[in-house]
Amino acid sequence: MRIGILSAIKEELKPFPNLKKLDSDVDGNTWFRMDHPKHQICLCAGGLGKVNAAIASTVLIREHKIDFLLNTGIAGTLDPSLNLADVCYGKRLIQHDYGTLKEEQIEVYPAGSIPLGDSRESSFTPESWLVGLLEKKMPELRAVTLLSGDVFLQCHKTGDRLRKRFQAQLVDMESAAVAQAAAKFCIPFLAIRSVSDLVGEHPEGVPVSQLKQASRAAAASVMKVLEMLPSEIAAETEVG
Repeated sequence: MRIGILSAIKEELKPFPNLKKLDSDVDGNTWFRMDHPKHQICLCAGGLGKVNAAIASTVLIREHKIDFLLNTGIAGTLDPSLNLADVCYGKRLIQHDYGTLKEEQIEVYPAGSIPLGDSRESSFTPESWLVGLLEKKMPELRAVTLLSGDVFLQCHKTGDRLRKRFQAQLVDMESAAVAQAAAKFCIPFLAIRSVSDLVGEHPEGVPVSQLKQASRAAAASVMKVLEMLPSEIAAETEVG
């Protein structure tokens, strides 16, 4: 299977083994190839934020012809019970900054929809066969609600509000946008994120040592996911 692995920054890709840099001038990003016995792997550090994530996702899908899109890297936790380097996957992915602004509050709508009328379910979700496979073969991965927005969230008050409103555990700047791009092209998608810090704990930025530790943990889980995934995706994949 042709699999695309997308992160925001190169530091999140460094833990992957035997990376070979590709010559690519499609979008100015850094691209790699990784040898794997089951899959053809293309990796990209696509840049921070939802627009960069969507562009890199589109390039992976259209130019590199991937069959499966995997987003990985670090995330801040909204849940104090999660610890540094705990690894989770997004079972619900929501763009928390998309919607209508009313009375200083954003009423969140499904990303890409007209943000008017009755509120609707605003999350993207992995395919059911993939969730079943993870639950059976990688039960150590915690299923979470993962929020994405174009802000580096370091505000305790806002983080607490988002956690309560969406029953969310993690927040980043890309995953839900990658999920939207994958859904648009009907490509199976998975977000694997490792906790780098508690939201509001490091307003000047995530310490390098924590970034590296979380990136290693996320990459290690991604390698296990690659082993778990079938070599090709049937029309209706079943958990074996």
